[in-house]
Amino acid sequence: MAKIWASLPPRPRRRRRPSLGTICTGWPGDHRTLFLSFLFFTLAVTVVVPPAAALAVDIPPPPQGPDIYVCDRAGVIKADHARAMSQLAAALDRATGAQLVVVTVESLGDTPIEDYALRLFRTWGIGQRGKNNGVLMLVNRENMLAARRGRVRIEVGYGLEGAIPDGRAGRILDEYVLPAWERGAYSEGVYQGFLALAGAIAQEYGVDLEKETALAPLAPYAADPPGSLWPEALFFLLLFGFLSFLVWQAQKKQRYGHGPRGPFWGWPGGGFGGGFGGFGGGGFGGGSSGGGGASR
Repeated sequence: MAKIWASLPPRPRRRRRPSLGTICTGWPGDHRTLFLSFLFFTLAVTVVVPPAAALAVDIPPPPQGPDIYVCDRAGVIKADHARAMSQLAAALDRATGAQLVVVTVESLGDTPIEDYALRLFRTWGIGQRGKNNGVLMLVNRENMLAARRGRVRIEVGYGLEGAIPDGRAGRILDEYVLPAWERGAYSEGVYQGFLALAGAIAQEYGVDLEKETALAPLAPYAADPPGSLWPEALFFLLLFGFLSFLVWQAQKKQRYGHGPRGPFWGWPGGGFGGGFGGFGGGGFGGGSSGGGGASR
């Protein structure tokens, strides 16, 4: 009997029943629990947290009528300053075609002031279409009172970036706006920054401030302080020297049969090209900006 039992084939082992965690997924139970927890968290965040577009601060419609240059939505600017800026901006528009606009908002939330200023500039179309000669001064009242970054932005249209480069825009904020704000004179700071910007525009267009009596208050602001453009001049001088060196190296290699046939490595000759179109908007001329300016 023992011999017969020994000759029989071994009894097959019973397969272990799969656990709930390995059904369908093949993952261990702990891993599947983590995955389901992550999936639940993702769905909860998607439902509870609104998308970034919903958090973005809306752009107000552009002002209509003759008084389009000062839009004090946050109540920062005194009446006499607002009236003086509107009159100067209108006279500057008539003399040059350039549009200088001041806008104050109560808060921007988490929206960067640079993004909001650019969207507002393009949506309203500040400046003339094709010339893009507009300038926007945007004030965020919440950050201004808290003295934190994102309180003010100067946004410059393409056509005036030569007159008001980033460095000059930053100096206007540092020398005219912020000192007044540090004393609590918020309306005065906006007014002084406006005058400095208007003076730079008048200077760019060669306005005779003696003949244009309506723009006479801009005379003290129509020229940069001596030597203040030296940092920009030094930068462009160094850039020109570096590009000249690249050209010389490329020509040297080309003369001896090395390197690509073009003024710079990677560019097959012909220089640079391209352009930008304008955006329409309300009572403005349809100008646009490319993000030039300064923020504080």
